[in-house]
Amino acid sequence: MAASISLSIDSDLDKVSLVARAVRSLCTDVLGADELDAVELSLVEAINNVIKHGYHGESGKDVQVSVALQPGQVVIEIIDHAPPMPAQVLEKDSEDPFAFDETDLANIPEGGMGLALIHMNMDEVEYHSGEAENRLRMVKRVSPSPT
Repeated sequence: MAASISLSIDSDLDKVSLVARAVRSLCTDVLGADELDAVELSLVEAINNVIKHGYHGESGKDVQVSVALQPGQVVIEIIDHAPPMPAQVLEKDSEDPFAFDETDLANIPEGGMGLALIHMNMDEVEYHSGEAENRLRMVKRVSPSPT
């Protein structure tokens, strides 16, 4: 089983659900329901981050998504041409963004949970930037089917 597909959308938040549905459909035969939810959540978070933070909500910019069904894993790459993610955002990701008092509504953090959710839901996450291109690679390993 080795298949891949590439999708491209405009940097419009309304288009993110199209990619999410396409990727979910592509992965339906290889991932269980919980894994599908994890992949979809991670994909949506990643693309939303590109559009909101990388492109500052500006439409007309390109967001590319590549999905490869490989033996034992699904590999998703999100490619954009926004400015690179600031180093402090990546460093902040090592902190626990969920360590807050949920009863103190005034002090619930507004951001920083997207990357944490991605790391929590995917088996591997890598971010590279260079040559005016950013690439987020996410891997979800396929659980063996019960026989």
